Amino acid sequence: MRYGVPVDLPPPASVNADPLLIGVAVALTAGTVWLIRRGGEERHVRGRRLLSLGLAVTLLVAVWFSPVAVVAQHYLLSAHLLQVTLLMGAVPPLLLLALPRDPHLSPPRAVRRLLRVLSHPVVAIIAVNGAFFGWHTTGAYSAAMQNDWVNAAAQISLLLTSIAFWWAIITPFSPPERAMTPLMKMGYILLATIPQTFGGLVVALAHHSLFPVYATAPRLLGLDVLTDQQIAGASIALVSKVALFAAFIVIFMHALENAPDTDDGGGDGGLHKVIEPQPLPSGTPRWLLDVARGRTVAEPKLPRGPRVREPAGSGPGRD
Repeated sequence: MRYGVPVDLPPPASVNADPLLIGVAVALTAGTVWLIRRGGEERHVRGRRLLSLGLAVTLLVAVWFSPVAVVAQHYLLSAHLLQVTLLMGAVPPLLLLALPRDPHLSPPRAVRRLLRVLSHPVVAIIAVNGAFFGWHTTGAYSAAMQNDWVNAAAQISLLLTSIAFWWAIITPFSPPERAMTPLMKMGYILLATIPQTFGGLVVALAHHSLFPVYATAPRLLGLDVLTDQQIAGASIALVSKVALFAAFIVIFMHALENAPDTDDGGGDGGLHKVIEPQPLPSGTPRWLLDVARGRTVAEPKLPRGPRVREPAGSGPGRD
């Protein structure tokens, strides 16, 4: 141990095989696949669910087990912020989109009450920002760099709080009776990412190393400590923009998926609809009631015969 950093650092190109992270990833994948199969949705819908799950698992493997995880934990702060951006902004919505929207698969009442509390907008915003800033204080972050179990706990807590944050946006299983409108969801995302934007600016504009543990690690890509820290701070500030863009896509696609089908089966997209007869108000004239019931009177027929031309100027009222 030298300057608080282990001397025998893993090579940057190595992979991370933390058993706790592997167990969580396997449990999330297996549980989601089981729910998709139990959902009873159509085949093409299940295909979209599995595709969303596949993307989420691919990103989760990249940020937890690939060399990105090793470089993020031991070498570059900027790599760590890339890791956190994907872990908090991309993996959770993809996981929640993979869950079927079947009310019969809703968790028990006690679990629903707990989820309702944890996914409340105020609670979720406090939790996700508390986890983000709490684990990035100097003491907690140094402990995570030096101990794999602490690092795994930090990664899992960031993922779980992000899932709670995205829950109110995706609303998996059966949608709640009182859900946020798309505009409210965008405001919810914007409000939650404001603290991260200011935090990123503080890190980017700092003139000294905020995380001395990186100063003793070998430098990669020719980046010195302050340059690496400035890139990391800019990445934190961009998290809000990435989250807003991702939220827009998710909300838009989710709205399309749940849009009511207005087609009446005629193949015209519901443009031509049968107009149902409406009841007439009281006091309607009898003739209008007869017209509404289909009772009509034939027009009088004109008498047949030769038409007589009258000279101009003739007719009654003239001398």
